[in-house]
Amino acid sequence: MNSTKKATGSAQLIDRITRRQAYDTARDMADWRRAKREAKRIERPRRIRLVELLEELLHDTHLSSQVDLRIERSLERPYTIQDSSGVCDEERTRMLSALPAWGDLLKTLLMTPMWGHSVMEITPTGDDQLFTYTLIPRQHVVPQEGIILTDLSDDDGIHYRELREYGTSIIEVGAREDLGVLFDCAPDTIYRMHAKASWSEFCEIYGIPPRILKMDTLDTEAFNRAVQMMKQMGAANWAIVDQTEELTFGTGVSDNGSIFQNLITAAEQSVSLKVCGAVVGQDTLHGNRSKEESAQELLDSKCAADRRLLERYCNTIVLPALYKMGVLPDGLRLVYEGEDDTETLFQRTAQLLPHYEVDPEWIRERFGVEVTGRRETPLAPMLQASANRQQLTANSQELTANAEDPFFG
Repeated sequence: MNSTKKATGSAQLIDRITRRQAYDTARDMADWRRAKREAKRIERPRRIRLVELLEELLHDTHLSSQVDLRIERSLERPYTIQDSSGVCDEERTRMLSALPAWGDLLKTLLMTPMWGHSVMEITPTGDDQLFTYTLIPRQHVVPQEGIILTDLSDDDGIHYRELREYGTSIIEVGAREDLGVLFDCAPDTIYRMHAKASWSEFCEIYGIPPRILKMDTLDTEAFNRAVQMMKQMGAANWAIVDQTEELTFGTGVSDNGSIFQNLITAAEQSVSLKVCGAVVGQDTLHGNRSKEESAQELLDSKCAADRRLLERYCNTIVLPALYKMGVLPDGLRLVYEGEDDTETLFQRTAQLLPHYEVDPEWIRERFGVEVTGRRETPLAPMLQASANRQQLTANSQELTANAEDPFFG
């Protein structure tokens, strides 16, 4: 019968965890199936193998770049901190935006859908930095049971949801059963990594045609000299042989490795579709402007959903926890600005200028244009003409791109 410690102390959780070195071995589909089976067990589920596998796969350049693209795209949009009355608190917004711990915390919250679940520990600092936070190593967390394993070699752990610090200095985000987006991307990433390794071996074996030296093998001295020469020849395209010897090159494999390239491409597209919703900026052979714009819109929709999730985490978990610790005042909320299409909004504004007065302060805040006063030449016709020129240019580029598309019309 397994025993579990119900700790009540106030010491930091991270200091009570014994870390171990992860195994550095080649990963294959058997590792993924084993990790999946252990993570989804009804009794004693464990995510140790799964987290170690995903941490290894995140070294893959394609998977990590797609994750970074989605996270950075989600974080680039400005937000405001509002007080309990719904008014923007500019001082708090600037203060939190300048804190490294706050920026790292937001990034960790946005990474939660990738992993499925996260447990963090916040510690007040009592100075201008306000607080620090620590992510509890995910392989030590068993969200289905609410346990943090202090040592991965046994089943003893801490019931963190029963601690008095839970909801204050200890916060939890994500679903207990969710294994995250990275779990779904693992098979394709494994296939991609193995295809690249196999392609590298293919190039090493068949990149240089095999060399064949015909000679009298009964001449021991000449034979040893020839063996040494062939070993040291490497990629050199010349050699010195005896008149009675004949050096030829064998016929290499005619395949250029397309089977590996096709597998790598299919795996990359699957990962991109899962993480970003579309293949963004990669297919240069069959790509065109309309496809790229559609892909960007799909990526933006995922990033907008991430920002809504971030708002919910901050407003219901993080900011109330910081208030309970006395770090921030009560009632603060993180709010993202509306997801407006700036280009379309500018065109509509230019169309309204000949008929209505538009607030210069609103133009400055929305488009970043400093309006200092009225011009002697009316501004509205100039804006309208500029908007018309932009629209004509966009239409012309779209027609050109579609004409080059073999599937158009």
